[in-house]
Amino acid sequence: MSTLTHSFHIPLSRRRLLHSLLLTTGGIITSSVYAEALTLTPRATEGPYYPDHLPLDQDNDLTMITGGKAPASGVVTEFGGRLLNVDGKPVQNAVVELWQADNNGCYIHSRGAQQGKEKDPQFQGFGKIETNAKGEYRFRTIKPGLYTGRTIHYHIRVKQNGRSMLTTQLFIAGVPQNDRDGILRSMGTEEQRLSVIREFKPMSADSKELVGTWDIVIGSTPEDAERGGRGPGGPGGPPPRRRDSAEVSDRDIKEALFGPSF
Repeated sequence: MSTLTHSFHIPLSRRRLLHSLLLTTGGIITSSVYAEALTLTPRATEGPYYPDHLPLDQDNDLTMITGGKAPASGVVTEFGGRLLNVDGKPVQNAVVELWQADNNGCYIHSRGAQQGKEKDPQFQGFGKIETNAKGEYRFRTIKPGLYTGRTIHYHIRVKQNGRSMLTTQLFIAGVPQNDRDGILRSMGTEEQRLSVIREFKPMSADSKELVGTWDIVIGSTPEDAERGGRGPGGPGGPPPRRRDSAEVSDRDIKEALFGPSF
C-alpha cells in the first residue's frame, strides 16, 4: 500500500468560519458548533457496477496493475484528504474504497462495458486504503470516462470495523453534465451537494496530472443497519428515501444551536 506523503488542512473558508466562531463564542467551540462548521458527506446509491469480482490488486494506485505491461490510459488524477467524524476528529484505521469507470467509461464489473466500448485491461478499476492516525487517505487514479446518462464521478465507500458507514460519490467541478445529473441533484442538501463537487487542478504549471483535496465527514450510524444490507440503496437502486444519519445529524445540530423552528 502506498505511503501517505501529503498533509491536509482545513480549507481557508472553513478556517475563517472557525475563526468567527471563536470570536463569537469567547474562544470555546463545542463539538456541536464544530460539527456545524463541517458538512456531513451525503449518501448516494452504490450503483450497478460495484465489482462482482474484486481484482487481486486492490491498493490505492489504480493506474498500474501489479505485473501490468503499461499504465492505464487517461488523465492521471490524485485526490485525498481526511476522514472525520461529526465532532471533526480524525477516524483512523477505517477502510476507504474507490471504484470508477476507466477512460472508456467502462467498469470492471462483468456487465460494466459500455456498448461499443472495450475495458482498459491496464486499469485496476477498484482500490482501497486504510486511514492513518490523522485520518488521512489518498488515491492515485485517472479522471473517469463518461458513460451514458451520468456525469464524471468516483464511487466511494467507507468501512469501519467491518461495517459500511457511508456510500457516496465524488464529482469534479466544472463538468457540464453535473448540472443535470440526477444522482448528484438528489444528494442531501445544497451544502452537502457542494461538498462532494471538488476542484481538480494541475499538479504543477507544466503537469498534465490533476490533484484534488476532499475531506469525508461521516456520522455514527452504520449504513448496514439502516439499509438492511444492500436494500434500496444497493446496486441500481435509488438512494434511500428515509432520512440518513448525516441528514439527521445536520437537523439535530441546527435545532440544538438555533431551536426547533430553525
